[in-house]
Amino acid sequence: MGREHEFAELIVSRKMLESFPATRSAYRSRESAPELDKTIDRLRKKIKWHIAHSLSKRQKEVIRLYMLGKKEREIAGILGIKQQVVNIYKWRAIKKLQKVLTAEVYVK
Repeated sequence: MGREHEFAELIVSRKMLESFPATRSAYRSRESAPELDKTIDRLRKKIKWHIAHSLSKRQKEVIRLYMLGKKEREIAGILGIKQQVVNIYKWRAIKKLQKVLTAEVYVK
């Protein structure tokens, strides 16, 4: 597996992103390495855009602090909420981003 923090605000493994183009069509040929890198760069930009525009204010705060290396307990203390609530915000943000990005991959 590649670096998991490669995509700034969201933990997404390179292997997961590489599987998106392959799952779009059973008949699609495997992309060459430069084309695959372009696809990953395009998806990285979309992730950043959707973090800025698709998430709630609190989800953005939690994801930002999480990506700065803070643990859920630390984030809870900083934001003045319970650790379980931090976990809920984090997973809802990730699910929302997965849903949006998966839909965009299949539309193209």
